[in-house]
Amino acid sequence: MTPPFKLPFFSWFHKYSFNSFLRDSIAGLTVASVLVPQSMAYALLANVPPIHGIYAASIPVIIASIFGSSRFLATGPVAMTALLSASVLSTVAVPESTLWIELMALLAILVGVIRITIGVFRLGFVVELISNSVVIGFTSAGALVIALSQLGHLLGFKTVQTTHIFLILVDIAGKITNIHFYTFAIGVFAFLIIKIASRISGYIPGALLAVVITSFISYMYDLEGKGVAIVGHVPQGFPAPSLPSMDFEIVSKLLGGAFVVAFFGLIEAVTIAKTLALKAGDKWDPNQELIGQGLANIFAGFIKGFPVGGSFSRSSLNFYIGASSPLSNIISGFIVILTLLYMAPAFYYLPKAVLSAIVLSAVINLIRPQDILKLYRINKIDGLVAFLTFISVFFMDLWVAIVLGIMTSLGSFVYKTMYPRIVVLSRDPESNTFVNAERRNLPQCPQILYIRPNTSIYFGNAQYVYDYIVNKVIEKKERGKLKYVLIDMEAVNYIDATGSQTLIRLINTLKDMKVETAFANIGCDVYILLENVEFDKYVNHELVFDSKGHSIRELIKRVDHEYCRNSCPYTVFRECVDIKKGNFTSNNF
Repeated sequence: MTPPFKLPFFSWFHKYSFNSFLRDSIAGLTVASVLVPQSMAYALLANVPPIHGIYAASIPVIIASIFGSSRFLATGPVAMTALLSASVLSTVAVPESTLWIELMALLAILVGVIRITIGVFRLGFVVELISNSVVIGFTSAGALVIALSQLGHLLGFKTVQTTHIFLILVDIAGKITNIHFYTFAIGVFAFLIIKIASRISGYIPGALLAVVITSFISYMYDLEGKGVAIVGHVPQGFPAPSLPSMDFEIVSKLLGGAFVVAFFGLIEAVTIAKTLALKAGDKWDPNQELIGQGLANIFAGFIKGFPVGGSFSRSSLNFYIGASSPLSNIISGFIVILTLLYMAPAFYYLPKAVLSAIVLSAVINLIRPQDILKLYRINKIDGLVAFLTFISVFFMDLWVAIVLGIMTSLGSFVYKTMYPRIVVLSRDPESNTFVNAERRNLPQCPQILYIRPNTSIYFGNAQYVYDYIVNKVIEKKERGKLKYVLIDMEAVNYIDATGSQTLIRLINTLKDMKVETAFANIGCDVYILLENVEFDKYVNHELVFDSKGHSIRELIKRVDHEYCRNSCPYTVFRECVDIKKGNFTSNNF
């Protein structure tokens, strides 16, 4: 058995060279130049002081790299994770209070434990339960919440502390005349620096340039004295590692939200790592990645950080610079640690509006309602799920909105499986293939009802399948001389105990109605399950066929040929031609 905790770094240095170290160093330095200002900015989204963002961007980054499997995935503070975390705590504590900071650390530990558990037990596949439609709807709505939540800092006035888009919009509209000119000007200036730098080259650390330039301007022109909010005193060094209070009542309140943060973060991390691994041709282990992410969050909690995750922008930077190994992320983490130890006081004059500009520049392109419309054109149900997830953020907490989206997505899937598509088949005279007779308005054999359930049969839809077939039989018997129901099991990949028992009940019901049941294309795995309910006792083995053509040929031999020749107005099957001509001996078939 593979041990749950591996140390992937033992394989990093196979064929490692000085050139590899040089590439890792350049990547590490470049990512760190983005990570430091972003981590402070994302701390605002988590409603904690900026220094706690740097805490979360230090040791957790190193731990995730050591225990993860992707050489590109850059862990640390992430906008959506920070915002979701704040949403989870919104009804439990006051933002930026001592209790809030402690609970944010506790939430990080809970998220870490959940992710480690998923990774150790190799349950990474559970992230697939969150559909792409939910992710699209939530990402657009979450990005909009982030943008609106930062407008207050950018405009120079306080806004309501909530993640409800509607309430934020109303609050901003009521205070729009309170714009502080100097705050707004320095924020817009920082935003332009970041955007212009990105247009020139993706390798230019626009956020770091904005921090340095605006901090200098703030110091030289005393922007604090002109009413511009600045970061102020930033503690130097690390806080003493400690375990947050594990009060059972508080943990129970946070646990549901912790699962939401953990799972959404998993989607981000796994998607990023998988995408970049495929591009580079790397091997990677999603479950090992989850262990690394989990340990990173636990360490973040111990040093008063907040939940962290995989960053798409910083991971992409690693990829395009050409990092050779996860050592690049370790270098980034050590640079952040050096910043904490020696450079923290340098952030004193940094305007908070600049941190808001950094956040806005990172999320503005994620507001894409057009993606929801595109999804709707492809599949109306998926589009509606995405729209519901998006619109619900206007009126409820983020983590509640994403749970609602997941439940709606799963509910729509379950609903579709409970009322599956069941097709009545007939032969198309043009293509000579079996097609949907009712959709194509094709004639059907009065003596053989050929029907195909396009789904596995389980407890949720077994009764529906039973009722549908029985009703079709009643309908056919009223119109003609029905003798056989041929059930094509080609699309039935699984059948549970309820489904198996219902199928036996269907056979008995049809027998009471003087109609024989035949089967075609029963899969090997399905047949084994049917044997458990003694299927062979209820069905004539001569009426179980291995193909469509074989089943039709054999059943045609058994129908009333006189009725076919003298009364039936249709020529449905190829065999009907010989019967109508009077050539109906078995040798013809």
